[in-house]
Amino acid sequence: MNKIDNLQVLRFAAATAVVYAHAVDLAALDLGQETLVAANSALHSIGAAGVDIFFVLSGFIITMTSRGQQGLEHSRAFLWKRFKRVAPIYWLLSTPTLLHQIHDQALVSGELIATFLFWPFTSLTMSFPLLGPGWTLCFEMLFYLAFGAGIAFGGRSMWLIIAAYFAFLTAGFLVEAPALKFLGSPLILEFLLGVLIAKTWRRISQRAGGIILTLGLIAFLPTFILGPMQLNDGAAMNEPLAGLARVVMWGLPAALIVLAAVRLETAQTFPTPLRRSLVFLGDASYAVYLVHTIVLRGFGRLVELTGLQIPGDIIVLIGLIGSVIGGVFVHILLEKPLLGLMSGKSPGWPRLPGRASRPTV
Repeated sequence: MNKIDNLQVLRFAAATAVVYAHAVDLAALDLGQETLVAANSALHSIGAAGVDIFFVLSGFIITMTSRGQQGLEHSRAFLWKRFKRVAPIYWLLSTPTLLHQIHDQALVSGELIATFLFWPFTSLTMSFPLLGPGWTLCFEMLFYLAFGAGIAFGGRSMWLIIAAYFAFLTAGFLVEAPALKFLGSPLILEFLLGVLIAKTWRRISQRAGGIILTLGLIAFLPTFILGPMQLNDGAAMNEPLAGLARVVMWGLPAALIVLAAVRLETAQTFPTPLRRSLVFLGDASYAVYLVHTIVLRGFGRLVELTGLQIPGDIIVLIGLIGSVIGGVFVHILLEKPLLGLMSGKSPGWPRLPGRASRPTV
């Protein structure tokens, strides 16, 4: 798969949207300050749709980078690559919360299982991991396992896995069971949208990219007309109908935007300093996504302890910039060296913005 810079830029935009939504939560809901964009408004809540973009992107990139792979050896290599890319830095950043809960004797088994085993449904309601954004990684890991099984057994096994998923999805609307809430979650449809894009995008004219992008943005309008409809809270993970509504209202627009990003990519794109910087920030987007709740929580605690009276929108701006900076430092100082060690290489010292790497999820 050739490098697609637009996907890295889109990753950064998606991560920033999620950080923005949580920064508004901090300013308005936690610290009680007024913000230009009101908390719980459609414009605030739709920032969480960055997660839906991540899911579609994951389905697309995994499918594209795994083309032609079949057999147990390829499956083991695929799963190991995904594990070392996702889990070590996530577990490392979860450690402070783990130690804090041990100190306070507040450990909850469901949170530990969700964090370290990536299984978030030990009961009928979702257990969020120790690090809040980790709930999305549970679905990522589930998709990787299913995809890895398809690589291992090849042939028509992927279709059997997809058929099993739709059986779980259907059963989830009829029966209340923790396994079905996870294995049959409607949110998994967003990964499949990414797979579909990977199978069909070359059949779409490059000239259609702008139209598709416009349609993707227009497709978010129902959120502003109908309101967020609890798409950004636990309902979308716990209730099949709410999850399906999220897929329709946020997942489908996300898929159109991902498709547009792919189709708008051209080999002649001039690598300006701004574009190279955005691609680098896309490389760091996973670290930004993981670390932003730590940064926001720490900043909020500082404001409370010092009694500073900071306007709500300034809190949002500081939280957003601080999260990006924090994510960049984590990417450079922890994520890249750790990935190097897991790959059996010298961790080295990652370079700052320059030549872009292949998109990874």
